[in-house]
This record gives sequence, C-alpha cells and structure tokens, in this order.
Amino acid sequence: ATTKSIEAGAAQIIQLDADIAKSESDAEVLGQEIDELEGKSAQAKSEAASAKALREKENGDYMAQHQDLSESVDACEKAVSVLKSKGADVPQSLAQVRSSPKIPAHAIEVIESFLAMNAGQEPKANAYEFQSGGVVEMLEKLTGKFNDQRLALQKAETNAKSNYEMLLQQLTDNIHTDESRSSEKSASKAGKLSDAANFKGDFEVTEKTKAEDEKTLSDTKASCNAKSVEFEQNQVTRAEEIKAIKKAMEILSSDAVSGNAETHLPSLAQVHAKGRALAQLRSSVQNDGDVRQKAAAYLQGRAKDLGSRYLSVMASRVTEDPFGKVKKMLKDLIVKLMEEANSEADHHAYCTSELATNKMTQEDKSSEAEKLSADADQLTATEAQLASEITELSDAMAELQGARAEATKNR
Repeated sequence: ATTKSIEAGAAQIIQLDADIAKSESDAEVLGQEIDELEGKSAQAKSEAASAKALREKENGDYMAQHQDLSESVDACEKAVSVLKSKGADVPQSLAQVRSSPKIPAHAIEVIESFLAMNAGQEPKANAYEFQSGGVVEMLEKLTGKFNDQRLALQKAETNAKSNYEMLLQQLTDNIHTDESRSSEKSASKAGKLSDAANFKGDFEVTEKTKAEDEKTLSDTKASCNAKSVEFEQNQVTRAEEIKAIKKAMEILSSDAVSGNAETHLPSLAQVHAKGRALAQLRSSVQNDGDVRQKAAAYLQGRAKDLGSRYLSVMASRVTEDPFGKVKKMLKDLIVKLMEEANSEADHHAYCTSELATNKMTQEDKSSEAEKLSADADQLTATEAQLASEITELSDAMAELQGARAEATKNR
C-alpha cells in the first residue's frame, strides 16, 4: 500500500508541476496581451483628445470666419439698399462696408472715391445714378462672393464635424472593446494565477506526503532488515544457549551427583519445536554442591562467551537455589527462549510477506497498465474503422440521394 501511494504521489507531482508551469505561462501571455490592449486604449484616448482639441480649434476658426462673412454680407446688402433708395445715411452704410474685414482693397478704394466725390454737396440725379451704379454693382458682386464663401465654409464645417464624429465614434468603440477585452483577460489572468497558487499548495502537500511515505517505507525496510539480521543472530545465540543448558543438564544428571546412591539424577529428555520440554528430575538427597558449582562455572563461562544474560542468571541460580528449583528454572527458561524464537520467526515472516506483497502489487499494476495501453490502441483502431465506415455510408447515401433526385426528375 505504501509503495502504491508513493507511485501515485510521484505521478501527481509530475502532473501538478506541469499544471503550475502551464498556468503561470498562460498568466504571463495574458499579462502581455493586457499590456498591449491597455497601450492601444491609451493611444486611442490620446488620439480622441487630440481630435477633440483640433475640432474645437477648427470650429472656433469657422465661427469667426462665418461671422466676418455674415457681417460683410449684411453690410453690403444694407449699403446696396441705401444707395438704391438714395437715403441720407449712404456715407454711414458705405463706411460700415469699408470697415468690414472681408472687403478687398480695390473695393475700399472705390468706396472712398465715391464718398470723396459726394462729400459736402448734393449730387445731381444723373451724376448720382452714374456714380452709384458702379458701386452698387461692385457691392452686389461682393455680396454674391461672400455668400459663396460662406456656403463653402458651412459645407467644410459640416464635413469636418461629420468626420470628427465618425472618428470619435470609432475611437470610442475601439476604447470600449479594448477595455472590455482587457477586463476579461485580467479576470482570466487572476484565475490562472489562482490556479497556479492552488496547484503549488497541492504540490507542496503531495510532495510532503510522498516524502513521509518514502520515509515510512525506508524505515519499514530498515526495521525488517534489522529484525531479520537480529533474528539470524538470535537464532545462533539461542542454539548455543540450548547447547549450554543441555551440557549443564548432563553435568547435573551425571553419576557423580548420586555417588552410587539408590536415587539417581534423571537424564534430560528433549522434544522439538512447540513440544520441547525438560523431563522432570527425580529428587536427590545426595550432596550435589560440587556438581552444581561445576555446572554454574560452565554456564557462567558460556554466558560470558555468548553475552547471554539468561545463562548468567541460570548460573547464579544453580549455586543458590535448591536442585528442584534449578530444574524448574531451566524448564521455564527453555520455554521462554522458544517463545522468543517463535515471536522472532513470526516477525521475520511478516516482513518477508509484506515485501512480497509490495512486489506483487507493483507487478499487478504494471500488468494492468500494459493491458490498458493495449485496450486504448484497440479502441483507437476501432474508432478509425468506424470513421471509415461512416464515410463510406455517407458517400453511399449521397449517391442514393442523387439517383433518387435523377429518377424524380426523369419521372
């Protein structure tokens, strides 16, 4: 299970790393596009402001020129009317015409000449008609000219205003479009950055979990290996301890203990795993102090050689306790050693089983991946075949429809 979790974590880390890179790349591209759109929008706003300033200036010039032309037209028309009616305010009307900014120099000379000739005297009717006729004709021509100029100026103003409004509308539409797209891309960029942040969080969690799983697996393998080595070493030690105990039993049960008495020490009966035990020893009334000392010395020596605390404890008990307690102690010790040996064997078997299970799981997943890949290839081939059949059926249907149409036409 741990191995499977590590493999899944590694695959997820690769996917998350790719997702982070893609999200950040998309955000960077969107940022560049946003900058470009904002630049276009700023340029369009600048162009709109420039166009507005130019339009205002053009309109101001138009208003000034239109006013000058209108005043000139009005002055000329009034002067013509006064001259034709022979009114007393002819000099004043002509003076107003002369002061108009649009009046050309030769017209001003004609007017001044007319005024000088009639200054301070009442002209005769025939002479007045002759003199004023030329002035009237000139003023009428100027009036027509000024009207034509005013009409052309109005047309130019209308065209300039229309062009300005079209340009302003286009710039406004462009600004709106660019700002709208910029807002959409800004939201998309924020989403990509948020996705990247979420992927980074998942990446850190997954990487941490994978590291923990790898440490757990490493610790488990190390523990199993250590237990296996310890088990092998303890098996050797247990075997040596059992040999020492058997030897001590032989010393304690030898004929020297009984000294040819009627009661003899029994020999040690051995049985094998989960049934092995010491045969009960018969009571002895003989003095076995020397033999127990010899057995204790032997056990103490073996305990020192093997580093076995059990044999050391047994050696001290052999010299201190009665002989019956020694037998019970030996029996209990053998049982305890056998239990420890069985426990270590069970743990060793567990570790071996776990390692085998992990290996089988990995092999099953590899086999499953190969099978899925084969299924995918088969589905791809099937899809291609179905697409070909669909194309053939479509062609056949088209032919049938053509034939049907032809038959209908012939009928």
